[in-house]
Amino acid sequence: MSTDAGGVLPYPLPRNWQDRGMGPLPATAIAIMTVVAAGLLIFGALRALGGDVLGTVLASVFYGALMAGVSVSREGGRRRIKGPVLMNAVTLTRADSAPPDSWVHFFREGLASWTLGWALLLGGVGSAVLLVMAGVRAIAVDAGGWLLLVVPLGLCAAILVLCGAIALIIAFRSASFARIPIGLSIGRSGISRYYVDNIESVRWEDIRAITAVAREDSDTEGSRSVLIEREGEDPWRIGVDEYPTPPWVIYCALRFWLEHPADRSELSSTFAQRRLEQWCDAAKDPAV
Repeated sequence: MSTDAGGVLPYPLPRNWQDRGMGPLPATAIAIMTVVAAGLLIFGALRALGGDVLGTVLASVFYGALMAGVSVSREGGRRRIKGPVLMNAVTLTRADSAPPDSWVHFFREGLASWTLGWALLLGGVGSAVLLVMAGVRAIAVDAGGWLLLVVPLGLCAAILVLCGAIALIIAFRSASFARIPIGLSIGRSGISRYYVDNIESVRWEDIRAITAVAREDSDTEGSRSVLIEREGEDPWRIGVDEYPTPPWVIYCALRFWLEHPADRSELSSTFAQRRLEQWCDAAKDPAV
């Protein structure tokens, strides 16, 4: 196989690795959903002030469900459009030991988005406020039986608030200055995986094979992963769905430089970075 294929990805798309499910919604649809959500929030508040417990509860449920929909509107597969970054490896450590490579190609992991966090948080808070108003109104008119519905729904709203807060914390840690980012890097020496408080590395010489793990035929939303078989250690399975880089590109990058030792000299330089960028451009093509 030639290593001078330009922007053509060197390996075919692994079996069952096509992006599935609904892609990200356009900005217009998100704007409409947001306006409708605001309308539901206002409607629910007016119903509560008017003494309509049922209308308030229904508005709360529809508002929370709609905001949950907004939260995942940017989580579709086709959002992966960013390639790796060529960066100094020291910035990925706590500077307590010298990294094996001075410069690496770093694939930043995107565990959560700001849209996901804020939509879940606002959806949970808004629903909770409406449910509290509905509960207070039910007690005021001596209709305490409504609490059997309001309390469980309030717990669901609290879960939305908790999930939104966690997503925002993760997004902050991923984007904040002076935070060690989470992700995957490749350099002349090998591959490294960066966790919240740990770094795991493997040298190219210690890798026996790199294969793509196919999803089941009946699995419509299953995650994609790459299996790295290491000499004398358990296989290393790396999920590639949570990256803004196409999973296909990550798989090709890992396998290409494993199977072409003569080309590893271009790693940690602009030559390999340019190759990766060309692969990302090829992977954006709807035809592939």
